[in-house]
Amino acid sequence: MKNIIKTLGYLSLIPLILACKQENLPTYMDVDRVHFQWAKSSLSDNWTQVNLGYDNPIKNDSTIAIPVAMIGKTADTDRPLTAEVIRAESTASPGNDIEVLHSVIPAGKHEGTLLIKVKYSEKIDTVTLSARLRLTPNAHFHVDYIKAEGYGDRNGIEYNIFFDAKNDMPNLWADPEAGARLVDFFGAYSKVKLELLCEVFGITRDFFMYDPDGGKTALQVLGEKFGDAIIIGMIAQVNRYLKAYEQEHGEPLKDENGNVIRMGLQIDR
Repeated sequence: MKNIIKTLGYLSLIPLILACKQENLPTYMDVDRVHFQWAKSSLSDNWTQVNLGYDNPIKNDSTIAIPVAMIGKTADTDRPLTAEVIRAESTASPGNDIEVLHSVIPAGKHEGTLLIKVKYSEKIDTVTLSARLRLTPNAHFHVDYIKAEGYGDRNGIEYNIFFDAKNDMPNLWADPEAGARLVDFFGAYSKVKLELLCEVFGITRDFFMYDPDGGKTALQVLGEKFGDAIIIGMIAQVNRYLKAYEQEHGEPLKDENGNVIRMGLQIDR
């Protein structure tokens, strides 16, 4: 009888022991995790494409900031993010073509950015390089968020970058109607002319791009970007630049085909 009572006594302690152990077990939310923000957003693609051919300054290294979010509690100090280039799924060489820079989730924040440097080399004048990135665990963060439920079960720890320096015609120029207006403004298209516009105005090739699926025509987008006052000022500034170039070099600036660079309108003030 005593043994039965003793056994029952031990059994009665089991729920208490289990409860104590369960209280000390970390829950999913107790462990801080990081993931790329795209996995839980309205964005449809986990990639970024960069053209260094018209970056500013032209054909130079470029730094890309990829948004990252945290699951868990904020901290009083900056916490580093770490990532790697998946070599087997990339054509870009880590260290040579691409580099993961020091990146953090700032103190008191749930969001940060993973900073990636893509490097210019002559090979990307003709070839597009790809890099598949993967967030890696460290002393501050777990990275097991590989299935964002409710968002198409997206993998939240991998991201793609494509980069080159190809000087192809941006699609605002390539569109028949918008391209004709741009020729009226800036004259005939050339690679050198586009480089010149990017350099003078501190813009990139993307300024001359539009989204065909964005609900607006190329001509509508062009009208929003180039108001009358803006376009007159831009043309005048380029004409002044071209005049100064000719005075300094003793000959006019020419494009890749040997043609003199001219604007569509010859205003300079």
